[in-house]
Amino acid sequence: MCFPQDGKLWVMLLACLVALALAAPLWGQATDEDEVQTELERRGFDQFDHIHEALHRWGKVFVWVAAALLGIVAIKIIDPLRFYYGSHDRLLKRAVRGVDELLKRIQEETASAEPEPQEEAAEGGLLAGMAEVVQFSQAEQVPAYVLTVNDLMLDNVRVALSRLRRFQEGHAQRYKEYMFTVLKGIQTLTVDSVSAGVPSSLAVDAREYFRDEKRYKAWKKLLSGLHERGGNQETIDSFLLFMRDLKEGRPLGTPTPAASAQDNSTVEDRPKSQIPEVLNEETLPRVQRAAAREAANLVAMIQDGKPRDQSSCWQFELVRRQQQLHLRDEAQRMLVVFLSAERKALPQITKTRMLPCRTLDHVLHMLGVADLAELKNRIEARQVNIQEIILLEKMFLQTFAKRSSLERVYGRGADAGLMMDLHVPQLRREALALLRRLHETEPQRFDRATQALDEEETPQRNEVRRLIEQYVHRRQGLPDVHPPV
Repeated sequence: MCFPQDGKLWVMLLACLVALALAAPLWGQATDEDEVQTELERRGFDQFDHIHEALHRWGKVFVWVAAALLGIVAIKIIDPLRFYYGSHDRLLKRAVRGVDELLKRIQEETASAEPEPQEEAAEGGLLAGMAEVVQFSQAEQVPAYVLTVNDLMLDNVRVALSRLRRFQEGHAQRYKEYMFTVLKGIQTLTVDSVSAGVPSSLAVDAREYFRDEKRYKAWKKLLSGLHERGGNQETIDSFLLFMRDLKEGRPLGTPTPAASAQDNSTVEDRPKSQIPEVLNEETLPRVQRAAAREAANLVAMIQDGKPRDQSSCWQFELVRRQQQLHLRDEAQRMLVVFLSAERKALPQITKTRMLPCRTLDHVLHMLGVADLAELKNRIEARQVNIQEIILLEKMFLQTFAKRSSLERVYGRGADAGLMMDLHVPQLRREALALLRRLHETEPQRFDRATQALDEEETPQRNEVRRLIEQYVHRRQGLPDVHPPV
């Protein structure tokens, strides 16, 4: 009976062994799966750690790059330069608000007065265009808009000039020039009306206006400040004297060039000691009157062969004084004013803007030197001023004029034609040589003189500057020396 029970026990043991044998792989498999899952989870967290570390490392760089890109886009959209220039223009418009109507009239008259562009001749190219340089109006005309300036508008002109002092860009400089044109026109018309003994056509009574102490002091303070800043100094000096004469009741006007020419025979020789040694408000009118007399004397000497009136030839003494150190600076300043006033007086006599000089000796006489060697020595010593350079440049460019234009200087007929053929080539050759040397010794002063002459003669087409650059700067060879017919 025991055997069977033992058999069951063995069967049960065997079944347990088989179950264990089958369960072992399954347990191992479960254990492996848990380890794999744990490994996967651990690796996943490591990846997150790497990503977090990378973001921490490069995040600031990305933020700065993004901020820079956003900043660039914002600048493009906002355009601060536009706001700056817009604010500048608004401030400029506010500065000239009181003279808006006057500026509109000036711009309209300027636009209507601008000449239409002329086509250059087929022959000669740019040189042919220089024939028009010498065809100017007979005398300086006062713009019509000056006649509309009343007391209140003149006050507004002073306020506008005061406000424009801090502006150096945009249209500010042009507005300043407009205002100074108004002042020159008022002075010219007032002096002319007093000289002619006729009522003034101005809307403002300049004499009564500047007798007002408050207005006189305000204008004097403004113009004195502008004089120190430079620019338009000749206009300012002249207008300050004009104001003072009006306020103190002094006589206005200077002898006209024509009257000076008639009275030259009766003027006593002026000794050199009477030529002032200092240029100031007291001596400036004397220098200008002497320049007007010398202009008339020069024209008479050239056209009629009259002897020189030594009493008005101040340029020779002013040149001589430059050899003395203690007189050099004042003599230079005085010579600049003298030559400038003489150049302005010449068109009123000759009725053309061309220089009346026919020969090289005439040019040397204007410059106050005895011969060409003395002028060359002055160039080497760097004593030639801007007005002297302008005269030489104008004389050089004048030789490119057509023969019909040169007849205004030399006259008509066979003798005049012979004189042209003889002296024009010499003037062109010698003037060019002097200008090239001046460009080497005084390049900055030479460029300033060229710019001044270009603005005076050809502001629209800039032919003066282009020709000077062509023949002086680039040293291009001269064309046919005979004046074109």
